[in-house]
Amino acid sequence: MTGSSGVRPPISFDELKEKALEYGREHGRARLGVAAAWDPVALEAVHDAWKLELIEPVLIGDRELIVAAAGEAGADISRWAVVEAEGDVASARKAVELVRAGEVDFLMKGKVNTAAIMRAALDKETGIRAGKLMSHIAVMWTPTFGRLLCMSDGGIVPAPTLEQKADIIRNAVDAMHKLGWENPKVAVVGALEKVNPALPHTVDAAELAKMNQRGEITGCIVDGPFGFDNAISEVAAARKGVTSPIAGKADLVIFGDIDVGNVFFKAMSFMTDVAKTAGVLIGSAVPIVMPSRADGPETKRNSIIVGTVIAHSQRS
Repeated sequence: MTGSSGVRPPISFDELKEKALEYGREHGRARLGVAAAWDPVALEAVHDAWKLELIEPVLIGDRELIVAAAGEAGADISRWAVVEAEGDVASARKAVELVRAGEVDFLMKGKVNTAAIMRAALDKETGIRAGKLMSHIAVMWTPTFGRLLCMSDGGIVPAPTLEQKADIIRNAVDAMHKLGWENPKVAVVGALEKVNPALPHTVDAAELAKMNQRGEITGCIVDGPFGFDNAISEVAAARKGVTSPIAGKADLVIFGDIDVGNVFFKAMSFMTDVAKTAGVLIGSAVPIVMPSRADGPETKRNSIIVGTVIAHSQRS
């Protein structure tokens, strides 16, 4: 499916990788700051991305712990910069400080929990918040689906209000523009594809579609409510009689709350060995690669690819 200009959005992580490499050839490798970088799985993914010539790593944290983790991961870090910081909280704050100083182009979470990164990023005096809200975008691919599908928010905003859902869409659409989608089709999903006052998410979905029609949410087409099936499957939409320009064609799926989004994303990641996934925090001055600490190196590498493209687009 192409946009009005005839440009086709990316359909695989390989295409996003090529886009990142093209940016790198034009502007130099993006500098990735890894907070609390003593995570062997994260270092394996960073090493892979470095060998692919996607990034220039800057490791932040306790040097001894980082060297030990690199040995466990089989990663040669001898040519990488290491910035000393003691502990995960100090590492997160130092990482944000390096962004503000212009010394790194984007960040990655290592052996540090999401709350510590968020506190550092949201600090009113020293943080890197860019808009009203910071949120999470996930990107996924399966051979059955055959193209990339984005979803939000499964990682940051617990129980978003209507206006927060609008900001989640704005953040995600902005990121998708940078990744190569011209006019994303946004499906707001829930348990039903009809408005039911007993299910507030369906009411919000209809209002978000109206906000898009009124020009309050731009750069995309928003509709809802949808069931997840008729948002991504034209067959399911036809069987249920759901008619919409988005039905079965969604590029971005918006879930009603973090529980549904998080469970869905982790189910995709851990219950199939064919799904490829990535996760990035957006709405900050730079993207923050935010995979779960339980994710394997491929998910973390894919997340670095997504973060690299967004970071290059922001700095250029």
